[in-house]
Amino acid sequence: MGSGRVSGANLVGTTLHNGKYTVEQELGSGGFGITYRAIRHPLNQVVVVKTLRWPQNKLENAQQLQRFQAEARRLAQCQHPNIVNVTDFFVEAERPYLVMDFIPGQPLSALIFPQRPLPEARALHYIQQIAGALQTVHSQGLLHRDVKPQNIMIDGANAILIDFGIARELSSGQTQTHTNLVSEGYAPLEQYLPKARRSAASDVYGLAATLYSAVTGEVPVAAVLRSHQPLTPPRQLNPRLSQGMEQAILQGMALELAQRPQSVATWLRLLSTGGPRSQPPERSTTTRPTQVVAPRMPSGYALDRETQTNNPAAWSPGEISEDTPDDRTCHADRLHHHP
Repeated sequence: MGSGRVSGANLVGTTLHNGKYTVEQELGSGGFGITYRAIRHPLNQVVVVKTLRWPQNKLENAQQLQRFQAEARRLAQCQHPNIVNVTDFFVEAERPYLVMDFIPGQPLSALIFPQRPLPEARALHYIQQIAGALQTVHSQGLLHRDVKPQNIMIDGANAILIDFGIARELSSGQTQTHTNLVSEGYAPLEQYLPKARRSAASDVYGLAATLYSAVTGEVPVAAVLRSHQPLTPPRQLNPRLSQGMEQAILQGMALELAQRPQSVATWLRLLSTGGPRSQPPERSTTTRPTQVVAPRMPSGYALDRETQTNNPAAWSPGEISEDTPDDRTCHADRLHHHP
């Protein structure tokens, strides 16, 4: 096995962190980040290791290293059973590495597309879990900004939020300059604009749009197109859907930010007033091996904010120091796992 001191981006077959990790397979890559499946020794645990794709400019390298470390800290602070868990961070040969739990299963998108809607109670069960995860994200002063079926892993009865690639700090009621990265069908209208007021209601849109897909098996019309192409009401696509759930979805997907529920908790109360109770999926009586494949599309990973972190030394999640509010950024890469 080679050491982690390699100049190329492909680390498959190398060992890292004094032999603690052996890189086995590339899972996916985006413009800034590369994600690998690895084995943690001596326990032989499967983990996910993420590193950066370095630019040629040394100054940009130093800036990205600072940002990546700040992002790792913020993700580690987003502790919730339905958020992917960060377990380690280290720098080797001037390259940073973020280690996360490996989530088996498959993305929600693999379950519902094309045209395979979930039963209403099962969809609600998953969405309530992701809603709880988002409430934790918002409590850290962050916005996720990329809630969609591709970023939710389904492992039995559990839904796990795995991608914080374009997360940003939440400055309530303020207008800021944002990286213009969107996921069509799930991004609210304000996210298409570099300067726009954002709030927790921006993530409410993505959560409601994800529920729309879960109960219809369809991707909703992109917010930027809805003035010319109206959104099809979900009950037209799935007549068995309750009126209460349809109303909650449509209110959560209101085009104007001010017209949506202003918090995830408020939107959840709309869901609780109509439709059936949530219900986890039945356990299968057979087991199948899990196969891991790379994502079809690159991750929407973006390193779009300078931070004030000046010491890119190794740290463990149990040794996180307090950062200033301007440092708040929280990232994890999209992993697609298919059984």
